[in-house]
Amino acid sequence: MKSQEKAKMITLAATIVCLAAVGTGIYFFTRGGEQRPETTQAENTGYSAASSGAEAAENDKPANISDGFVFISGGTFSMGSPETERQRQEDEAQHDVTVSSFYLDPYEVTQSDYETVMGENPSYFRGEHLPVECVTWYDAVTYCNALSESRGLTPVYTVEGNTVSWDRSANGYRLPTEAEWEYAARANTTTVFHDGNQITSDNANFEGSYPYLIEENYVNHHDSAVVTSRNRGETIAVDSLSPNQFGLYNMYGNVSEWCFDYYGEYDMTQTTDPVGVRSGSLRVNRGGGYNDFAKQLRSAYRSAATPDTIEQNTGFRIARNAEPGEGTAETTYSLNIQIPENPRILVAYFSYSGNTENGAQMIADMTGGDLFEIQMEHPYHGNIYEVSQADLNHNVHPVLASHVENMEQYDVMILGYPTWWSTMPMPVFTFLEEYDFSGKVILPFSSNGGTRFGDSISDLSKMAAGAYVGQGFEYEYSGGSGLSHNLNEWLISNGIEAR
Repeated sequence: MKSQEKAKMITLAATIVCLAAVGTGIYFFTRGGEQRPETTQAENTGYSAASSGAEAAENDKPANISDGFVFISGGTFSMGSPETERQRQEDEAQHDVTVSSFYLDPYEVTQSDYETVMGENPSYFRGEHLPVECVTWYDAVTYCNALSESRGLTPVYTVEGNTVSWDRSANGYRLPTEAEWEYAARANTTTVFHDGNQITSDNANFEGSYPYLIEENYVNHHDSAVVTSRNRGETIAVDSLSPNQFGLYNMYGNVSEWCFDYYGEYDMTQTTDPVGVRSGSLRVNRGGGYNDFAKQLRSAYRSAATPDTIEQNTGFRIARNAEPGEGTAETTYSLNIQIPENPRILVAYFSYSGNTENGAQMIADMTGGDLFEIQMEHPYHGNIYEVSQADLNHNVHPVLASHVENMEQYDVMILGYPTWWSTMPMPVFTFLEEYDFSGKVILPFSSNGGTRFGDSISDLSKMAAGAYVGQGFEYEYSGGSGLSHNLNEWLISNGIEAR
């Protein structure tokens, strides 16, 4: 090779080496001298967190975990609702609570998340980036532990029979407490919703045809702020719509989210990092789902269901500690109710147009149960929207015309009603108040115009303390030609065989 050509080759090689060195220097300068794994929320859901750079920096401090969770700085807030808040419930007693800092997933757990960890997808609506639903509280807890193990973190929960214990010092994934959930949903606001005192389908996925305070404006619309909006009728991707002030998506609507706590009256003495009552039969879920009315999306609203309940509008999001906590929160399921081999069955129902009565008669024929119609002393007449709305708005529990003799003889009550205003008709509330259902199994069924159960099962469960409320069955209007078959399948799934 000629000397001139050799010189060119040496120069070219030197240039390549220099460029490589410069490139390497730039890489290490921009990456801080090490290649940090970009394990944002994309590992979980395919989405990145909406947190600020400061939040992301904080996110890496406690255990060098980079999962895209949002850092929620702790503080004190007014939990519950003021007595002036419309459509509030008695279990929302307002009180000051302090929560420690924690991390919260900006998104509901997706079907992709869940299937990756658990190897199955139980959801009714299918889509990789849709929230997982049709999961029990126990499913959510199992997922948390499995995800922790897969990432080398210490699992939070220990399940031993009816007892579930939470190691508050563990760094693994967990469900938020009810207080943490409300604190995060409010995002330093005190209004009904984090965006103010009204909400539409532009910023939440819910039954937009029934906005907040529609119950007071359906027949005579006198409040211009009460505006109907879109009802999507299904879940949407977890990064849809705008996040709240903390960068959290879909805290209202889409799916109601399981919390750690058993449902019970607020303990006003437990004001720092409360975890709910030690034993119970209902676990709390918050935020409302895609088919709920706006009143059930309120920051203070508390929904509750048996922990093995499966609903297509119930899912969860997960949290983890910012700093190790102290002690163990031990919770125990308080019911041990078994359906006997030949149960005495009562089929009780309230019907207005006949759809619920038809279903009740079928069930009584299948089971041989006694049939009882819940009748008002002064039945509703005229515009059903108007008359039922009046009782609802004024919390009137109308007097009933007849009563069940010797309720204690029954092991199982199958309770039917039409879903009105996303709950049970007020005469059914009266009926439930009259008896002690402790030790009984209650199986609810509902005829409806498309709103499914609303939050009626939560209302039923709260009222029938000491009873096990099993998986419900709902059907639209008359239920169609397959109603009898579907009712029979539902009864069998709940341990009731046709006679």
